[in-house]
Amino acid sequence: MNVLRSSVIYSFFTSISRIFGFLRDILIANFLGTGVIADIFFVAFRLPNTFRRIFSEGALNSAFVPIYTKLITNNLREESRKFAGSIFLGFLIVSSLVVLIIEIFMPFFVGIIAPGFKNDHDKFAELVRVSRVIFPFLILISVSSICSSILNSHNKFALSAALPIILNITLIFALIIAAYMMADFLLFLSWSVIVAGLLQILFLIIALTREQIYFLFTTKIYSNYIKRFIKLFFASFFSSGLLQINILIGTIIASYETGAVSYLYYADRVYQLPLALVGIAIGTVLLPTISNKIKLESLKIIHQSIEQTLLYSLLLAIPASIGIYALSEQIISVLFERGEFDENSSLFTSKALSFYALGLVAFIIMKIYTPIFFAFENAKPTLYITAVNLFINTLLSIALFMYIGFIGIPIATSISAWISVLLMNYYLIKFDYYRISTRIISPLVVIIVGSLIMYLYLFALKKYSEMFLNLSQNYEIIFLLFSILSSILLYFTLISFYKPFKYSEIKKILLK
Repeated sequence: MNVLRSSVIYSFFTSISRIFGFLRDILIANFLGTGVIADIFFVAFRLPNTFRRIFSEGALNSAFVPIYTKLITNNLREESRKFAGSIFLGFLIVSSLVVLIIEIFMPFFVGIIAPGFKNDHDKFAELVRVSRVIFPFLILISVSSICSSILNSHNKFALSAALPIILNITLIFALIIAAYMMADFLLFLSWSVIVAGLLQILFLIIALTREQIYFLFTTKIYSNYIKRFIKLFFASFFSSGLLQINILIGTIIASYETGAVSYLYYADRVYQLPLALVGIAIGTVLLPTISNKIKLESLKIIHQSIEQTLLYSLLLAIPASIGIYALSEQIISVLFERGEFDENSSLFTSKALSFYALGLVAFIIMKIYTPIFFAFENAKPTLYITAVNLFINTLLSIALFMYIGFIGIPIATSISAWISVLLMNYYLIKFDYYRISTRIISPLVVIIVGSLIMYLYLFALKKYSEMFLNLSQNYEIIFLLFSILSSILLYFTLISFYKPFKYSEIKKILLK
């Protein structure tokens, strides 16, 4: 399977999803701004999202896909269906128990996530109420994640990439209806999350049925495959768990500064776009691809495949990072500055975004490196690396927050991400999973030089607009679009003089 071609498909549907996601966030910014109500919803939604990423998207996908892919590669169809059925039942039971426990002790758990909210009794009570409505989403997303992982293993990536579109559209309708009816925004948003989860499962069931992919439920739940899954899952679980604790630590610290949770949320939404289109898309496709190649290809071919994937990721990641850093103020202003989202909100959010941008390349490399360990069914290194990441990020976040406020959180996140990349490189070399070769140096220099020239162009363009133009919001949109499109054209024109990056060469790779 061609990793880059499949990644393009995944990225296409992800980009559509992100467009709806930005529309959703624009509406949230307009109606809720960065005030108390917005902070409550973002914290409440983060709780099931944290567990979702630990149980479902993180540990489940990383442990399930390598084993299931090898079963179907070896034509063990019945075993693969039994394996999928056992995992489905197991996760349905576990996620239901987790939801039951959290619902009962919800004040305790939200008190941990947002301790700063405890100072305001009404604010904290509203957070508990909203969290109890949203949290059962975990059960629905766990089921969705298993079905998505199965489709991905069969090289069907489009639907799993498109699923967030359903959530975004549902939230958009909820916001519009609540505004029209002058109703409780939090109540409408909370219940729309549950509705979206049910719709996602419906679409996945239809897709699995159409592909004639079924589960087999058996009384013999424990098998050698389940044993391998559990071994991978727990290593991945703690690794994913530590990463999500990292994110939660940011929320905990930010909760002590009014509006900070919202600033970080909106900044996170922007830099997550290139991360999803490049890092997550390629990482999702790379896992089943390498798992399949381990049985069929030599290590040399696997290394070449990884290196090509990494190079073409950097081709997009480096200019995206520099572009977001250069245009952070304009991006936030154009996307969100309206209604309750004022000029101060734009300023603080853009500062957070610029520091997240400095870590974007590291975030993307981590998304590419992590599936390599799981494809070889060796998850322990990722656990060690994540533990170090957690320790460094926590210390830096707390220390920087005390001196420079919430802006210290994205700085700490970016620094710890780059340290994690260095550690991942060490372990990949140690286990001979992948070693960066000298072949990548020349094209990487071309990418960096092209990106720096693009930055100088954007810097000059910004200065020109500040000196000579007094832009209204409508003209700001046009200017931002011009800046983005012209800088992309400049960058790809510059690098196209280097043969591997010529359109004809890239087209050959995509059509292989």
